[in-house]
Amino acid sequence: MAKTIHTVLYDDVLDGSKIVTMDNCVCQLYDIKRDYDALIRDSKENLAKPALYVLLNRNAHKAYIGETDDFSQRIASHMLKKEFWDEALAFMANDNSLTTTEVRYLESLSYEVAKAAGVYDLSENTQVPKRPYVQSIQEYKIKDFFNYVKLLTKFVGCNVFEKITSHQQSASFSSSVRKIIPVDLGITSQDLEGREVKLSLNGVVYNKGKFGFAVVKEYLKFHPKATIAELKEIFHIGLLGSWGRWELLEDDLDYAKSLKESSGQFRHLVKDEFVLTSGDNIRFVVSNQWDKVNILNLLQIAKNQGWKYEILK
Repeated sequence: MAKTIHTVLYDDVLDGSKIVTMDNCVCQLYDIKRDYDALIRDSKENLAKPALYVLLNRNAHKAYIGETDDFSQRIASHMLKKEFWDEALAFMANDNSLTTTEVRYLESLSYEVAKAAGVYDLSENTQVPKRPYVQSIQEYKIKDFFNYVKLLTKFVGCNVFEKITSHQQSASFSSSVRKIIPVDLGITSQDLEGREVKLSLNGVVYNKGKFGFAVVKEYLKFHPKATIAELKEIFHIGLLGSWGRWELLEDDLDYAKSLKESSGQFRHLVKDEFVLTSGDNIRFVVSNQWDKVNILNLLQIAKNQGWKYEILK
């Protein structure tokens, strides 16, 4: 049966905040971009109701799933206290029929489905949501509502609830690779000068020679099915700059170890603790040839992925 979906571009910006509804459906989606938050200010009364919501960082594939009996207040709190997200999807009933218990059930169901899909990192949810008891007739209503939640989520291009095939994972990974664009880091190579400089990535501290390993390892955390070919597409030799005489990722471990004899030193982190495995089960090592100039390339990747990093001296 055909479905008609209505979309209101709140800021007259295609990629801005929007309100999405459907004919003959009580489920209403507020897709709120953090940079286009006028919708929150102007729709305070409409948002002051029970809601299931998802905070997203699509580039980093991170999500937080929550529920509230007053989304207007809750989103204001998340604006101040949670930094990782840049988009919020809020689902509520346009006839005010959702109860607090029902959105708690929706939160638990949504978390369960998103966790099983395995597409987004849900570590921002520090506890697994508990599912409250509801009567059978309520359960049918909630699951019917959740079907529309999944449909509208997919409609706005988010796959947090969708399991993907290996082929889709490959396409998704390659797409995210191509989206990496230069951004202002707010630092220069001079800030990275000196042997004493260390860098933290998402709370873990590394020296400069190991920072390439850190970034690749973090990428695999968010893209566990990425093949060695896909990884080499982003972590290519060009990122090494003047050090680009040896591959950034080397999957011939014997060759990587032999480089010490031919070049005088190891050019990759070859100890067992630094050997990584790609999504297609290829073991590989990462270059240790990082200086104050080419580390900026790694920071570009981290910045685009929404990761937290800091230079420590």
